[in-house]
Amino acid sequence: MNKQEILKEIENARNSEATSLYLSELQMVSVPEEIGKLKNLVWLYLSENELTSLPDAIANLQKLTWLHLESNQLPEIPDAVMHLKNLTVLNLAENHITSLPSDIGKLSNLARFDVNNNSLKNLSSEIRLLKFLTWLDLSENQLESLPLEIAYLTNLTELDLRNNQLTSLPSEIGNLTALTDLYLGSNQLSSIPPEIGNLRNITELDLSYNQLTVLPPEFANLKKLVRLDLRGNSIDPSSLNNLKNGVILI
Repeated sequence: MNKQEILKEIENARNSEATSLYLSELQMVSVPEEIGKLKNLVWLYLSENELTSLPDAIANLQKLTWLHLESNQLPEIPDAVMHLKNLTVLNLAENHITSLPSDIGKLSNLARFDVNNNSLKNLSSEIRLLKFLTWLDLSENQLESLPLEIAYLTNLTELDLRNNQLTSLPSEIGNLTALTDLYLGSNQLSSIPPEIGNLRNITELDLSYNQLTVLPPEFANLKKLVRLDLRGNSIDPSSLNNLKNGVILI
């Protein structure tokens, strides 16, 4: 689809007062400014293109709640996105983002945030302001640590941190008591903090391919745990005595 055809799609969406627009897989290198005229948009899909930036006009889309930008060439989260205060879903997977902006807290209504497969080396402490997050995917980045402010994300039910460079977890991880799924595989963890025992709603826990040798006794508190992945570690078998009966070990 060439630029004129894309402009035609945008014009048709404007005339019909469309609430959704799908402009994915078009090899777009830029988004026309005219997209800012689509004031009724709720869902916008711009994934699998060649975008390195977004026009400022995106900030006009104040009804937008879903924004998909995965599989582009974005080096950072575009400034215009920070003005979309009603976003609940933001997908930025498979880009080239190295850090989250210090004003990420402006997106305070986010419930699902996907930044997997980027180049994040650290997380801004401002992540604490995303208090409504229920799903956070930070897998396949270069994170070496988590900020203590992760403790504020108490509505998280799923947290994916696989394939990073984490060497330890803050004790504050124990504050995330709503978690049901926690994925920590393929990091460099040599121990798990005892506060893991506070995560009493956990049903699936991936600790595979780390450097663990023991599990803390507090694992006995994880009464809802169904699946535990310990592949690629050298766990002392006596540590497994703390697990409740019926846990599926992988």
